[in-house]
Amino acid sequence: MCGIAGIATESPSEALRPAADLMASAMKHRGPDSQGVQDLGACLLVNARLAIIDLSDRGRMPMSSADGQFWITYNGESYNAGELRAELEGRGHQFRTTTDTEVVLHLYQEYGEGFVNKLRGMFAFAIWDVRKRKLVLGRDRLGIKPLYLHQSAGKLVFASELKTLLASGLLPRRLDPAGLRIFLQLGHIPPPWSAIRDVAPLAPGHIGVWHDGQWRTEQYWSLGPHSSVAPSSSHLAEDLSEVLLDAMRNHLVSDVPVLIFLSGGTDSACLAAVARAAGAKNLSAMTVGFGESEFDETSLTRRTADALGIPLEIVKLEARRVEQDLDHAIWALDQPSVDGLNSYWISKLGAEAGFKVALSGQGGDELFGGYESLAWFERFNTVARWATSLPAIPFARMLDQSSFPFRWRKLSYLIGADDPFVAAQLAVKVLFLDRDVRELVSPSLGNNGHPTEARDHLTYWSKLVEHEDLRERLAFMDIHTHLEPRLLRDLDAMSMAHSIEVRPVLLDHRVVEFLLPVPSSIRIQHKRLLLDATKTFLPPALLADLESRRKRTFTFPFKQWLTHDLRGLLKETFAPDRSRRAGILDAEQVNRVWDHYQRSESAVGWSRIWNLFVLQRWCELMQVSP
Repeated sequence: MCGIAGIATESPSEALRPAADLMASAMKHRGPDSQGVQDLGACLLVNARLAIIDLSDRGRMPMSSADGQFWITYNGESYNAGELRAELEGRGHQFRTTTDTEVVLHLYQEYGEGFVNKLRGMFAFAIWDVRKRKLVLGRDRLGIKPLYLHQSAGKLVFASELKTLLASGLLPRRLDPAGLRIFLQLGHIPPPWSAIRDVAPLAPGHIGVWHDGQWRTEQYWSLGPHSSVAPSSSHLAEDLSEVLLDAMRNHLVSDVPVLIFLSGGTDSACLAAVARAAGAKNLSAMTVGFGESEFDETSLTRRTADALGIPLEIVKLEARRVEQDLDHAIWALDQPSVDGLNSYWISKLGAEAGFKVALSGQGGDELFGGYESLAWFERFNTVARWATSLPAIPFARMLDQSSFPFRWRKLSYLIGADDPFVAAQLAVKVLFLDRDVRELVSPSLGNNGHPTEARDHLTYWSKLVEHEDLRERLAFMDIHTHLEPRLLRDLDAMSMAHSIEVRPVLLDHRVVEFLLPVPSSIRIQHKRLLLDATKTFLPPALLADLESRRKRTFTFPFKQWLTHDLRGLLKETFAPDRSRRAGILDAEQVNRVWDHYQRSESAVGWSRIWNLFVLQRWCELMQVSP
């Protein structure tokens, strides 16, 4: 796991070397073991390495082929590197290291751009072909590893993080108005937008090629409910059990100790049981707890760890400790998100305990139907279908009144909707409504008109599965509009801020490809299929315990903290003079929302206050202007 960056130009430019050096320095948190810059004339490759496989200096990057004709900077893990190495050796390739990086480089030499289909893992890479003067970039199938791009004046600049791009000095620190608007509505910034103008992520499952100043992208993998043949239903659980076991064996490959993030839920418990069955040696677990009992899962986590015989470290977090590190956490986010604080703290604690690698149950809710919001989507979809014939004026306007609670106002999306499914998505997911966004955004960011980004984003993905059943559509949307752009992006940013590689085992693409063709009526049943597939690995008492546990979403006690412990910090941040200096949000409108929250917490909801706080603090810390 590492940080990667680079600059490609139409002609060599020595003047760009200082920018590359700045990028290397800005990525030290992602790769504290070594940093390197390779000047290849028309291309500069940059790497900051976190050594996981082959800890020797032989694994330093950027890395070249033996003849110096191919160079790579690489971030991630290719879990099937061992079998690919054997395949390549059979074709005459010779290796100087035991790293997966060198395997990836040799694969490109052997198969060209199509080599990426052979990789199993999470990755982002850049390969410079010296003879062809061609740069090939790639990103893993589900976008677990990030890669951001900026093009201008005959050059392409890329990096694992926005911070690294900005550190180069090759692009202005200016906030993207579209990214701002969609953040205010969804609480994160999905592709193709980003927080910074003229920066976009390379899409998951894509490669990009820069050649002779021209840029093209190509999709090599896509996700759909029928992208592969459905497995036999007669032995479904048993077959899934083998797929999970195989995925775990691959994810345990490491030359350093492995930690597991454990909670009181089903996903991490099943994952820990599979890890034990896969032969994990000296596996340790870690969890976070709170003094607020309604948010604390540590007693459940302790029961899971004891049943599996896994040593568990519990760290109790208090608001005061969170406040002390809050600015660093927001810096670590890399771009604004209302999520991620849980990933920040569990990663920080894991790194402080000396770990470089951790396993995560991320993806379990999306693949096996764990979200309680499913019922709300189904209800709202029904209401929206019924209300399509009602005119939005006046009925929707009757609901969208500033004096009403936000949860009531959002129901206005259901009235007179062109697409009831998208309307239901908006009614569940939106934080600030269209009118709020127009009022909140500073005039310095231009005429906001009628914000369409959130609607456009949800409509795009919904159309791809419009002929599927409702639950299939919802599962597809969860992956593409929540898991990929929010949870996985936040997980990478927050974990790598502490130099720890987090491996989401359930998102191994072979697991995903096995599961997606399974009918939603079987797959999306409150983790039933996951429990059936792992029951042979779970002690009977723990299996019964998990089956009886009430579904809980692991979250921080934000409501209590924002209302009491962090109230002074919020008041200081939302001070009119300070908001005006930031120039991003209208100071009067921000304080209107803040005052409303102080009068009625339930009418506003803590997530909207957190949204505004994170946005302003992030802009201040990153020195981003309108």
